Amino acid sequence: MTTTLAFVAAFCVVAVLVYMARYSGRVKIARTRLIEAPLDQVFAQVADFQNWQAWNPWLAHEAQARVEVTGKSASPGSQLAWTGTNVGAGRFEWVRGVALKSLEQRMQLKQPFVVRGRSQWTFATRDGKTEVRWQIHARVAFAMRAFSQTVKGALDLDCTYALDRLASILEPANATRYQLTVLGPRDVEACRYVYQTYKGTIKGLPDALRQGFADLRAQLAVRGISAVGAPLALYLKTNIKLRTTVCRIGLPIGHADAGEMTVRDMPAHRAYGVRFQGGYDALEIGWYQAMQRLTTDNLKPDQRLLPFETYLVTAETAQSNDFVTELNLPLLAPN
Repeated sequence: MTTTLAFVAAFCVVAVLVYMARYSGRVKIARTRLIEAPLDQVFAQVADFQNWQAWNPWLAHEAQARVEVTGKSASPGSQLAWTGTNVGAGRFEWVRGVALKSLEQRMQLKQPFVVRGRSQWTFATRDGKTEVRWQIHARVAFAMRAFSQTVKGALDLDCTYALDRLASILEPANATRYQLTVLGPRDVEACRYVYQTYKGTIKGLPDALRQGFADLRAQLAVRGISAVGAPLALYLKTNIKLRTTVCRIGLPIGHADAGEMTVRDMPAHRAYGVRFQGGYDALEIGWYQAMQRLTTDNLKPDQRLLPFETYLVTAETAQSNDFVTELNLPLLAPN
């Protein structure tokens, strides 16, 4: 019996190893951003690790993390390392560079997943702006190989967020940008709403929202009804890999009789809120950061309820930089 159990255990271990070996664990990321600032200023922000504190995406949610920069600034051998209770640990090392053209760094992330590889930057002037390209070529730890696509998706959003923050530091005040404000846990009132269902690409959602809200308002107007709160979008399913989503585009109507229009009720509950100010194109980054902050605050989402957005200031009343959208993640009640 003991021999049989040992054989079964050994077989299971081998099976797991063979399964994991099917995945290379290689991760490649490449993000490009045009920044409305001189090339020398952009290069200086990236070349000197002393400047990373302002835009490092892995430190966005823990201001008290321990950060150490060693070596001669903006020179081969200089290193940036950080350790935090919630954001984990990481290290970048300056390997080589060509002034105002390129940089290469070794990188290692220890949490929330183990990743080792190379970080490469290139810089060029394009139409009076600076084009920054950030590439990461890395490999995840063996135990995480089956989740390499998930790691890739997270790193891709991290790099995008970093370049956006870098641009916000250097660009003029009127440049396109967004801001995130953490509202934290709060009570959400019950809501009765009419809605349409959107099934399509994430890219096509902003146009669908504008059209959907207009259609719903027109249908309500025929019935002599007005919306009694901010427009909503409630997310049923999102596929990051395929870049698709299924959501309800809705308008609150209180206790009004909407006739044959489709109506749903959202119960009162607790939700983790983040206010996003800026264009809809970057809302995905807002959700990613909201979920990260939820995790660092040791809170758990209630997956029985739908995450949703409320649109407080929209394209009907403001320019893109002034749109205000609140992101809401339903929370499980504490034990």
